[in-house]
Amino acid sequence: MHFRDALPNEAAALTQLALASKRYWKYPEEWIEIWTDDLTISSEYIEKNMVVVAEGGTELLGFVSITNDDSKYYLDNLFIHPSHIRKSIGEKLVGIALDWCRQKQIKQLHLYSDPHSKGFYEKTGAVYIGEIASSSIARRTLPLMTYHLQ
Repeated sequence: MHFRDALPNEAAALTQLALASKRYWKYPEEWIEIWTDDLTISSEYIEKNMVVVAEGGTELLGFVSITNDDSKYYLDNLFIHPSHIRKSIGEKLVGIALDWCRQKQIKQLHLYSDPHSKGFYEKTGAVYIGEIASSSIARRTLPLMTYHLQ
């Protein structure tokens, strides 16, 4: 397995990986449809943001991305192919993201976690801040978390 910057022509493959990873958690298909626009990765997104893929041979195993919004940085995506979940790929991608932030002297990296992933992010050093209302699913909240970097 190796890690590299995503290529703009991989946008469709990364979108399919994100959707497959979300389906791993057995969410209703109607929710997946609601989230499809948010989970769609474009070539412009790849060109504008930090996007790193984990690759095994020629297979995309997962990816992580960081965005910048009004001087705040967000871990925007972290998705692992369902057949590779719980194989330490996520931890390695988070490590790459945190190293990238440190190199850029970014002091905090924020994220809105999937509820299923809160424990994973805590294990990798994120601090739970509180809950925010989902903008797409009524009566659903998301953990707001932050990595404090030095």
